[in-house]
Amino acid sequence: MLNTHYFIALPIQPHLRKTLQEIQMKTHLGFFKHIVYPEDFHITVAFLGGADARQLSDLHEGLERVAKVMQPFNLEVEGLHYFGSESRPRVLYADVIRTNQLEKLHQEVIQLCQFAGFSLKEREYSPHVTLAKKWYDPTKEIKPNWPTLKRESQEVSSVKLYRVAPDETPRYKGVATYEFSN
Repeated sequence: MLNTHYFIALPIQPHLRKTLQEIQMKTHLGFFKHIVYPEDFHITVAFLGGADARQLSDLHEGLERVAKVMQPFNLEVEGLHYFGSESRPRVLYADVIRTNQLEKLHQEVIQLCQFAGFSLKEREYSPHVTLAKKWYDPTKEIKPNWPTLKRESQEVSSVKLYRVAPDETPRYKGVATYEFSN
């Protein structure tokens, strides 16, 4: 099971998924190797990599505890941005506006992942929804003219554990959902 990769993320609700899919259709994405399927849209809280049965069990118990103390909250997405060079972006994404509730959830999840024995990469948390990734041809450049993504919100009432299935479509499979208390 160690070859199977897992991550913890916030699912995207259908109305926001539809908006992001419309943005994808308005954007020239032909230079990207991978255009994210709308069913795969999510906001990563923590990428775990491989996991053994004990780690998954500890993670499950920890996520149940975290979900019990979290209250549902609103999350907002606004604007398109990129990682990498503007003319050859590695990743095109919709920006997620950081909130105290999102930061609290992220910190709680990171702590429980470390307790479960996951070695997480140390990097600043940059919440986003990936729309496309992996620049196709390093000899080609673009002059980006991304469409405008106006502020849109959704309620976050759960966090999910996902398994990566790289040869399937959609490629992210929900393993378990942890509903927040109301």
